[in-house]
Amino acid sequence: MLTEHFTLTHWWIAAIVSGVALAAAVGSLASKTRGKLIAAATVLLATGIYTALRGSGDGARQALQLFILGTLPLAILRLAFAGWLRRQRALKQAGQPMEELTGRQIAIFFAAFVAVVICIVII
Repeated sequence: MLTEHFTLTHWWIAAIVSGVALAAAVGSLASKTRGKLIAAATVLLATGIYTALRGSGDGARQALQLFILGTLPLAILRLAFAGWLRRQRALKQAGQPMEELTGRQIAIFFAAFVAVVICIVII
């Protein structure tokens, strides 16, 4: 593992970066400024509460690792599917219905999520 040398401080930094990345990803999904702020603030608040409650004591390292494992893939996948999301937003703004997800698209998303999680676990 590339993270064997990580101290608890390193895991805290990684968790904060991961939480901010997820907040930015979630905030970018909203169409209005108020929605963006609410979405990002909600994620940051949840991140703060989780890390404050679970990020101390004997299980701190594992709690932070699990937090990163849960948040970072979602932020990465937001970037991976940015083109599709952009097309859906354009359709909505044009007054047309958004496309329904096909089974193939759901399978690709799930496979990509699993691949990102495996890559993070290996690192």
